[in-house]
Amino acid sequence: MLLKKILLLALASLVTGQAMSQSYISTNGRKYTLVEEATGTWCGWCPDGAQVIEQSIEPNFPRAIIASWHSADAMQLPGDPFGTGSGYITAYPMGTINRKTWSGIVGQNRDLWEGDVISDSGTVPKFDVTLACGYNSASRLLTVSVTGKALSTLTGQWNLNAYIVEDSIPSTGANAQDSYLNSVLTCANGMPSWFTGLGSPITPSSSYAHMNVVNAVLATGGSIWGDSAFVDPAVNTMVTKTYTYYVPISSNPARAKVIGMVQKFAPFTTDRAIENCILARVRWMGLPNPALGMETHSLQNVMVTPNPANGYINITATTANSGATKVVISNILGRIVFEQNYSVSGNDLNVQIPLAGMESGVYFIRLISNNEVTGREFVVEK
Repeated sequence: MLLKKILLLALASLVTGQAMSQSYISTNGRKYTLVEEATGTWCGWCPDGAQVIEQSIEPNFPRAIIASWHSADAMQLPGDPFGTGSGYITAYPMGTINRKTWSGIVGQNRDLWEGDVISDSGTVPKFDVTLACGYNSASRLLTVSVTGKALSTLTGQWNLNAYIVEDSIPSTGANAQDSYLNSVLTCANGMPSWFTGLGSPITPSSSYAHMNVVNAVLATGGSIWGDSAFVDPAVNTMVTKTYTYYVPISSNPARAKVIGMVQKFAPFTTDRAIENCILARVRWMGLPNPALGMETHSLQNVMVTPNPANGYINITATTANSGATKVVISNILGRIVFEQNYSVSGNDLNVQIPLAGMESGVYFIRLISNNEVTGREFVVEK
């Protein structure tokens, strides 16, 4: 957890004072998996679940998206909508994998999460999900548009929803994390425990940070079941829901993320699976946003394709600036892995960048033109 905290602080410093924007991010025909963890600061076994996520799931499954729901602590949402409100959770830490039923139950113990993610990753998506987000740092207003697109003709009802989650919340004061792992040598994933000998609460506090904490559910009434969107949709049917959210002063937008999803709605909660989802990071957003209005940056209509990528990426944009555009790519550690200047042909930037030497993971692009910086991110999957 300490490593994650350091990485996020490095990324926050990377973008400080820069004008960032982001247009669309989409599943683009790929299946993403939502892992929802039930946790709490009082839960002595929960750091073990956090280690499973950070050590076994996030590095190995780039299309796994994490949402951590806190119960009975200072980070709990009103009504505990996921824990007691869903009926899925009978102990802590437990979790759900796209809220599907696995071996007859939805709630899964932490030693089963990785296997369930592997199984879910091989399924064919019923929907594409696209997020269009913009953040106004002056007003702290976040605008989120979630679009679902049916990839085949379907029978039933599906809803749209979006979550706001936050990383690197310090494990101090009311958020100090208890632990039963002081003398436990092995994590549930079979690897050495990170928390042996660190006491309870975990000391020093810098050894632990709360990640992927769900701060808000944007569907009407904060419902985890979403807002009605599709009923018996035909192939290529598209529905969009737009939400607004004021990021509270107590939250750090540089560490915030948005999760958009299409989820099934049926009479029984055991038949309300998350069909597909996608994630965008607020720290790369600025206003105006091309998905919500006109960009005012020198570079407009910036696209990075394919995303996820394997052998190469294409970067395209239009610009009124005839000078050079610098492309800088950094990995999640903040280390620059590619840097080059490109000239603009007419009003178009069109470059292809090989990904040889880049390992699987998340990468961040800075496009520097006319002393302005536009940010994008992409995923390498090899």
